[in-house]
Amino acid sequence: MLDENIEIIKTKDGSVGLYDKKLDEIFHSIYGAKTEAFEKFIQPAKIIDNKHLKILDICYGIGYNTKCALENFKNISLIDCIEINKNLAFNSYKFSYRDDIDKIIKSNLEKNNLIHFYINDVRKIIKTLDKKYDIIFHDGFAPHKQSELWSEELILNISKLLDENGIYCTYNHSKPVLKALLNAGLFVGKTLKDNKTIGTCASFNKENILNPLNNYEIEELNTKSAITYKDPFLNFTHQEIIKKREEEIKNSNLMTLSHLKKIKLNQD
Repeated sequence: MLDENIEIIKTKDGSVGLYDKKLDEIFHSIYGAKTEAFEKFIQPAKIIDNKHLKILDICYGIGYNTKCALENFKNISLIDCIEINKNLAFNSYKFSYRDDIDKIIKSNLEKNNLIHFYINDVRKIIKTLDKKYDIIFHDGFAPHKQSELWSEELILNISKLLDENGIYCTYNHSKPVLKALLNAGLFVGKTLKDNKTIGTCASFNKENILNPLNNYEIEELNTKSAITYKDPFLNFTHQEIIKKREEEIKNSNLMTLSHLKKIKLNQD
């Protein structure tokens, strides 16, 4: 059912997760794949209350974010799912979530009534989409594994698909990604659990950001640590993007994060 480099694992909330042996990376939090989908993607998106929600699910995987959205939103008119691994996407209904939702996923793989599946590199698909989405989930592997999923140029293209009152949600809270979102003209905030940051939300509507970045966090984004990943033609390899960023950091006149921390420490 799965590629030979994909291994099925159990997460602590009982839901199934995946481990990519080639990348040495898990698809979901070991604390709970279903829990992660709800806390980092669904919960912050609940601020959107449109009658006919349009959702874009980037890096669909086995569909936890889409399945969780179907469980928690009753007013969805469309979900567009992007996934490069056809085998994962087309077998996602076999990873039991809830019988009625598993049936919806399976039927839409065949008919595409509510859910549309785009099987390709997100960088190719994103330029072909021409609608506005109320909610965008961005759930790719971390930048140190697949930086091509987090470049400033890709995030800019994603932001162009976000409705002016919509919300973008991701688990990623790395400084280059936050900076790319700010550069795209979005207001950026934190997804919190027990007063700890577990993700990021962004919107063109400031009112949608319940926990905005504080002044110090914004200052951090003006240091070398927040230099974004660059992929100008949306076709660079991970290695090319990382090398380009390392060169930019080396040649940058921006302050280092450690120097900023020393300044703040002395001020205190």
